[in-house]
Amino acid sequence: MRRCVRSIGLFAAALIALHASASAAFTQSEKREILTAHNRYRVEVGVPSLKWSDDLAATALQWARHLSEVQVFQHSGALGTGENLAMWTAGHASLAQLVDLWGAEKRFFVEAHFPDVSSLGDWRTVGHYTQIVWRDTTEVGCGRATGGGYDFLVCQYAPQGNFMGRRVF
Repeated sequence: MRRCVRSIGLFAAALIALHASASAAFTQSEKREILTAHNRYRVEVGVPSLKWSDDLAATALQWARHLSEVQVFQHSGALGTGENLAMWTAGHASLAQLVDLWGAEKRFFVEAHFPDVSSLGDWRTVGHYTQIVWRDTTEVGCGRATGGGYDFLVCQYAPQGNFMGRRVF
């Protein structure tokens, strides 16, 4: 009986370690990959590069973990920050590819005052892209967690973008 309890305890510890590794903070290399992916779009439109924020990354990671646990895809509602979400089959997309999902919206972007910024007539078709390139945004922090066979990437931005009546850049 003692051996069984010890085995169950080791199994539980292994599961906890697996979950923790699936949602650990980003390495310096991963942070650079995310920043490079974001800043490529910003350079194209002539706005300053984003800087990494560990504070935003911490709250983004908390929300990514939540999403991976409840298997729901929704915004956190964090006040004062912009937020982009991505979900993909676990292990099948790089961080840059996930950011590029948002950046691909630029093909529908129209330079105008927000919310009249989409050639499709609905700002939500370009809202991730506009947050990436919003002129007044200076920082980004992201978190990733895996659950239910999916990777969840959450990036939070400060100051937030997508303000009604303002130009994107």
